[in-house]
Amino acid sequence: MNGWINIYKPKGYTSTYCLNVLKSKFKLKKIGHAGTLDPLAEGVLPIAIGEATKSIPYLAEAKKNYLFEVFWGEETNTLDSEGVTTNVSKIIPSLKEINKVLHLFIGQIDQVPPKFSAKKINGKRCYDLARNNEEFELKPQKVTIFNLRVVSHHENKTSFLVSCGSGTYVRSLARDLAFALNTFGYASKILRSRYSHFSKKNTLTMDFLIKNVEKEDFYKYLLDIRKVLIHIPSIKLEDERIKLIKNGMKVSMLEEFGEVNIKSLIAQNQSQVLAFGELKSGFFYPKRILNI
Repeated sequence: MNGWINIYKPKGYTSTYCLNVLKSKFKLKKIGHAGTLDPLAEGVLPIAIGEATKSIPYLAEAKKNYLFEVFWGEETNTLDSEGVTTNVSKIIPSLKEINKVLHLFIGQIDQVPPKFSAKKINGKRCYDLARNNEEFELKPQKVTIFNLRVVSHHENKTSFLVSCGSGTYVRSLARDLAFALNTFGYASKILRSRYSHFSKKNTLTMDFLIKNVEKEDFYKYLLDIRKVLIHIPSIKLEDERIKLIKNGMKVSMLEEFGEVNIKSLIAQNQSQVLAFGELKSGFFYPKRILNI
């Protein structure tokens, strides 16, 4: 059983909890998810089953859309509503003021991750260090914001829609928007509405799967690996080169591509994804080979 399933993660549960419930219910040996959602966040959580787990890093390259709400005038240590208040301000920005600073966040920007995050320092999770009140600093990282706009504005709360690349923290974006407006703020709501072609309207709830789907019918809800990774180019190969790739050997694709470099490429037969790899000077180097 190999493929992807589009789950709606409810607020209040960890992404790992959703994996464990599905793994137990449907007796799955290999399972993983793309793009961790914070416990207080909800929305699209793509989950890979079986050999599809090898494709998880390649989905990370895709765009994500989030609806999020910023509560102005207050900052918490977690940058969301769960944390302890650390800073307050009487400055509440107007809609006009907010719209004026949005352009500062479009394109590639530097962003410091939240201290309460799954980032690691010397092998330790940052959220563990933060909970133990240990002092540490996180370096800014490059992230890409494709689009950012206001959805609604009501007194001390503003809702936004953002389209962003991998590694972006919405909680950090909320904090930085507030800084740009000379105030404080935190993400009071976060909902991931899209991840690549996975959308909120096509999600399945955990409740539906647990109560209505039997183990032998679970496969009916899985999405094909190739259809999920539509943003990655692919090439169909004949049996001779397929055998080489399955043995982990590089193969020439000079005839098809010339001496070009492609960071991510899918090798497949007529119907199935066989491997993920990189094209260097016209040669395909398999990195992840699927046992299908």
